[in-house]
Amino acid sequence: MRKFTALALRLCTAHRSAFGVRTITSTQSKALVSTRDDIEYCRRLVHKHDYETYLSSLFSPRHAREALWGLQALNIELLTIPMHTRTPSAISMRYAFWHNTIMGLYTQPQTQNLPPVARVLHDAIQRSKISRTWLRRLINERQTHTAINTLDDLQKHGERTAACLIHAHLESLNVRNMHADNAARAIGISSTISQLLRSMPEQLAHKQCDLPHDVLAKHKINVHELCKAPKNTPELQNAVYEVATTAYTKLCGVAELHIPNSPRQALPALLGAVPVKMWLERLEHANFDVFDPRLRQTHAAHILWKLWRARRKGTWLDVSNQQMGN
Repeated sequence: MRKFTALALRLCTAHRSAFGVRTITSTQSKALVSTRDDIEYCRRLVHKHDYETYLSSLFSPRHAREALWGLQALNIELLTIPMHTRTPSAISMRYAFWHNTIMGLYTQPQTQNLPPVARVLHDAIQRSKISRTWLRRLINERQTHTAINTLDDLQKHGERTAACLIHAHLESLNVRNMHADNAARAIGISSTISQLLRSMPEQLAHKQCDLPHDVLAKHKINVHELCKAPKNTPELQNAVYEVATTAYTKLCGVAELHIPNSPRQALPALLGAVPVKMWLERLEHANFDVFDPRLRQTHAAHILWKLWRARRKGTWLDVSNQQMGN
């Protein structure tokens, strides 16, 4: 445990290097607009709302880490729009604001009066030429996403949200590679599935269930009864198992097929798979009971150790790894 604690203390201070002296040319410095406060705003937002992604970000180079904080901060801003805005018209206006602001970074030289997230993303785009495709797709999906009817719908949602963030992170590392892109797509899907399962107790407490409708029907789950009295049942366990296995299998496939053929410098963008895989394995140990209180615990030191080990080995797939459920 001493080793874990020492590693956590050493790595959790890594974000301070983001505020060191920037080794850029005078021409670049004129194009960059973000301040230390802008970067800190994004860092704090990610640290608060997506701590495991924050831990993963510590293994990226400074410029890519700042880009990732900006990307994830944008995602958080989009996710929280319905929570902070009540009327449909106001919600649409907020989405339109972010769409116009972010797309404007590619077409308009004007950088005055930009919010902190946009200024950080402006610099990431200037440095690494991040494609507008990923950001446009993310914003559009957050705005138009509705019910998840099938497991395939859920996977497509992951491709259009979490995977877009990983694709953009890869570009901030100057990686444009087919195998790395395939890995990003699969990890994005797995991350989205994992997040859905993790949030199920809170969803059900608010009388909401986002499990795919086809999975619910297949396992004969009465959504009304489940929302009325949320509890673990054999039927719910089977449904969770089916969805979780989809995510876990993709992670193992990525590690076996795409990671060995991806550039080494791509790995920091793909390390988000590590905490996802860890949580899915904990879910298996809990017998796919999403209400198990142990699943709500965050073991930062252990996650950091696994991240460091994966970074060093170049993979998160253990030699003794078994397919979930075997």
